Amino acid sequence: MKSTIELLEHTDFPAIKRRKLTTLQVNLGYLCNMSCVHCHVAASPYRTEMMSRELVELILKVLQAQNIDTLDLTGGAPEMHDDFKYLVVEARKLGVKVIDRCNLTILMEEG
Repeated sequence: MKSTIELLEHTDFPAIKRRKLTTLQVNLGYLCNMSCVHCHVAASPYRTEMMSRELVELILKVLQAQNIDTLDLTGGAPEMHDDFKYLVVEARKLGVKVIDRCNLTILMEEG
């Protein structure tokens, strides 16, 4: 197979530069109400790793400072994080759109 490294090192193709960061994707933790075999982060009801409140506050500062349009929340089940509602409400106050990467089964659970 022909190596392409030379083409990548010496090219006249213009550099690709991002104009603006539009979406911030955040994994709130690995706690989930399900334990799917295909889960790329191995989230489950037994995982305990969750984002700290201090980091949630930092995310809100970054959203505002960088004028980010969209906050994309993932996990685990982001809704199981203690600060999920707080983060969503505060992000919306900043005019940020929020995407919740929800497995939908959580919506049928109590609480």
